[in-house]
Amino acid sequence: MTEQPYLIVCHANPDVRARLAASLRDIGRVDCVEGLDAVLDLLALAAADCLVVELPPAGAARAVLGRIVAAYPDTHVIATAASLPFEDARDVLRLGVHDIAAAPLDPVALAAAVREGLTRRHTVETPRLRGTAILVASGKGGVGCTAIALHLAAALARHGTAAVVDADAPPFGAMAAAADLDTGSSVAALVRQHLPIEPRVLRRVGLAHAAGFATFALWAAPGDADEVADAIPATLDALTTSLPFVVVDLGRPVLPAQRLLARRAGAAVVVAALDLLALRSVRTLIDLLASDGVARILPVLNRDGGAASYTVGQAEAALGMPFAAVLPESPRLRGCLDDGTLVGAAAPEDPWWRGIEGLALEIVDRRRQEFRGALGSTA
Repeated sequence: MTEQPYLIVCHANPDVRARLAASLRDIGRVDCVEGLDAVLDLLALAAADCLVVELPPAGAARAVLGRIVAAYPDTHVIATAASLPFEDARDVLRLGVHDIAAAPLDPVALAAAVREGLTRRHTVETPRLRGTAILVASGKGGVGCTAIALHLAAALARHGTAAVVDADAPPFGAMAAAADLDTGSSVAALVRQHLPIEPRVLRRVGLAHAAGFATFALWAAPGDADEVADAIPATLDALTTSLPFVVVDLGRPVLPAQRLLARRAGAAVVVAALDLLALRSVRTLIDLLASDGVARILPVLNRDGGAASYTVGQAEAALGMPFAAVLPESPRLRGCLDDGTLVGAAAPEDPWWRGIEGLALEIVDRRRQEFRGALGSTA
């Protein structure tokens, strides 16, 4: 699961941005933005390997640049400036900026500096702002947790970097089959080999999905859950170190190990159907997740088109909160799950998929707000 470097170019002049981007595209994927405000929005969704930024004037904007460097110490930062007095240059380097390039910029020289910076980056994982683990759970089986988890990861991957973890109670996890992927190894297998649970090791058991996200399995056999329990905090920490969005297909949490996952999650998508048993079980699940410390609960109604005992309004009244999304019946969904494709790829205008996209946008917007809050940014 090797990825090409992700580079961000931030410059007020559109001609300069285009020229620099053209010189860097042989190195990796390049996003171009006009100001630090847009840089923050990009970094909230994916950590950059290199940031080339026009040095902002002294003051609040330069302080924001310093907080970006502190939050992402593995991001190589090159600041560009037409002229910079010695005292200012010293202050900029104290912010943690790695290189200063003189303007007007020579694209060839800048590309060489970026390549050199990428090879000089830290070889040891360093702390950074963590991503969010998002549970997808239900109070009863058969309401579509796996389908929603896969599609939510695909929708989030369109905005940043994401992964999905199969944490349904073994041996009922069906993530690989639903995604039409070969059954890979699991975190439990790493534990049995006494391997450290850290990002580079976890990549060995991840499977890449065509929709742009990675999939991981916690376990494969019933006995695995007990073996892997002690490794669950390290697993989520390792994944959220490098990924802003980690979707966890929890299904119905019936095992102590699954409760450990809930205690590490920042949000939970709780899936309900319009029948009395489902609504009662969802209400109980919401209370359970709240007691485990999950800060944000997002109830989602996944309709199957069958006869319903309640209206949407009555269901919301029973839950005591509105649904974050009401997903209509989708004839496309079952066919897509049968052949491992995703509704968003087969039918991008499908209302069910559009509902998932709306849910993803809500999560993305909250991530951006939390990211800015963590940096203390007013940019």
